Formats: sequence, C-alpha cells, structure tokens
Amino acid sequence: MDKFAKWHRTPHQDGFTLIEIAIVIIIIGLILGGVLKGQELIRSARTHSVADQGSAVKSAIMGFADRYRALPGDYDKAAANIPGVASGQDGDGNGRVGYNDSKTPGTPDEANRLLESGLVWLHLAKAGFISGSFDGKPLRPGDLKGWGCPSETCMMNAFNGPMLFIYANEQTGVSWASDSANSNQLWVGKNIPSELISELDRKMDDGKPSTGNFRAGDGFVEGAPTLVGNSCAVGGKLPKKEQAEGLPFSWDLKNQAVDCGAVLLF
Repeated sequence: MDKFAKWHRTPHQDGFTLIEIAIVIIIIGLILGGVLKGQELIRSARTHSVADQGSAVKSAIMGFADRYRALPGDYDKAAANIPGVASGQDGDGNGRVGYNDSKTPGTPDEANRLLESGLVWLHLAKAGFISGSFDGKPLRPGDLKGWGCPSETCMMNAFNGPMLFIYANEQTGVSWASDSANSNQLWVGKNIPSELISELDRKMDDGKPSTGNFRAGDGFVEGAPTLVGNSCAVGGKLPKKEQAEGLPFSWDLKNQAVDCGAVLLF
C-alpha cells in the first residue's frame, strides 16, 4: 500500500456541498434574526416601561394630592401625618414644588428648590404610593441644570436616568408663552434614545416634541444650550418674547441621539 494513501481524499470529500452551505446560511440567518428580534423586544419593553412608569408616577402624585390636599415634596405637614417622614422633611405648602420666590420676588429660592425636589420621592414612598427606599436629601447644586439626582434620592427610569418632579418651565414650546409657562411637571429622565422617545410621544401624546403634554426638555432641542452632544429635536425655532410663534420641532431620528429627555406636563 502506498504510504501516502491514508492522506488521499476522494473527490466527494473536498469542500462543502451546496446543501451544507445552505444549511449553514439558514442557521446564521436564524441566529441573526433572533438577535435582531431580541434587540427589538428589549427596546419595546423599555419603551413600555418608561410609558407605564410615567403614567404610574402621575397617578401616584395625583393620589397623594387627593389624600393630603398637597403635593409630594411641597407638603408642609408631612412629618406630622406620614409615618417615617422625619422632622425637617416638610415642604413649604405653597402648591409649587421647589419654588419659593418670597425672598427675591421673581427668582426661586435655590435652597427651597433643592430641598423640595429631593423630598418628592420620600413623601410618595412613605405614603405608600410608590415602592422603594428614598433618603429625601436635598439635591446637589447643579443637579437640576443637568437633570441629575442620586439614585438614593430620586426614582430612575428604565435607562437609569433620574426622574424629577418640580415647578419649572423646562418644556419646549412653539410660542414664548407656552415655552416659558411654569407648572408642576415631571421630567421623565435622561438617557432615552431619540427613536424611543419619539415612540413614547406617539404612544402618550401627539408625537410632536413642542406641543401637547409630553414635550422635549429645553436643553435637548436644536439651537439650545444642549445637555447632550447632539440634538434630540430639530427643525424648529426657539421662541422669543417678541415672537408670537416659533416653529414646531420634530424628533431627530437621523442623528440617533442616545441621551434625550422629555417633560410630562400636569
């Protein structure tokens, strides 16, 4: 026997057959399809989570207001009437969370803003309207400007962005009046991708970032001092006091911004 015979291969052993190649392609396609479908399901679940969380928080705040005739964070008798709320963890009871301009008319007292904004989630949790353990500590200087808050103090959204409830005018509008109007409002948190926040707007409101009750935060729109590297809402024109109307924005899906935030008006 030829000593090299054992290395000899017959023609039908060379390479893969068409059937084998087809099977491999099908398996790869199934794997890729499963991965993409899984990513789509994860995105959809997170979108639903933020929407459900926003609705639940709004219901909790309204339930708190109905029971105590005051807003969480602003309630001035919280220590007396809510078990677990300590002395010094009361608001001022003026109906505006984190806004007291009595010291300097027209200018909110910064200490009051940081105090009451940090008490919101403690009041809600101790009253049994939400689950979780929150310390009620005042926010840190700079938190509100950057939509920040420690997880021990504030509730986080599904993208680990802090949620804030505060009397402010963070919403974007198409007129100076609608853009600058103050209200008690829920900031649903940062870190939400633009494609998902646009879907949230369609599910919860009118799909437009500068109208309705679900709007882009001022810092996330084109032409504003943004909180992120690229804009989440574009195409509009920021209103000025002398303007009657600005131009409506649309959610920017082209740049695929990954750090967007919106405001839910009450």
